[in-house]
Amino acid sequence: MAFNQAQDLYKKNMQAAGPSKPLASVSTMARETKAPAPPLNAPSQAYKNQSVQTASKGDLTLLLYNGCLKFISRAETAIAAKDPEERHTYIMKAQDIIRELMITLRTDSDVGKNMLQLYDFILSRLKDANINNDPQALQEAAGLVTDFRDTWKEVMKLDRQQRFGSGGQA
Repeated sequence: MAFNQAQDLYKKNMQAAGPSKPLASVSTMARETKAPAPPLNAPSQAYKNQSVQTASKGDLTLLLYNGCLKFISRAETAIAAKDPEERHTYIMKAQDIIRELMITLRTDSDVGKNMLQLYDFILSRLKDANINNDPQALQEAAGLVTDFRDTWKEVMKLDRQQRFGSGGQA
């Protein structure tokens, strides 16, 4: 049940965030003044939806870490642009992901209990960043999430190597 909730949360947040927007050039500005073109990201969005729906629990966790880092990065950009509404939106999305990771965490071991404390610390840094408009707090949170993500990638790689031989890639 929690796995499905994590999938739904990831899909909702990624769809709400939309694709990253490239800087506009003169040619794209000219195109934008004409009749609207069909969305170019429709196939990529369908691919993202399919990849989330078919992802293993390990892959979904990796997607959540990457999504969290994406939202933290967008919040940092919003702080630099002095856009409190965008900052708040993206920090809340990052917090939602961390909360979901906390909910699905097994705390019946010391490792799980320690991870829960670190997730709680990440949440507190995200809250500080949101309340105090603090890019340093965001960077601290991003550093920890990056460490979790990189460690998770290694765990997945080792697991695949044990199960399938030396060809396992994460």
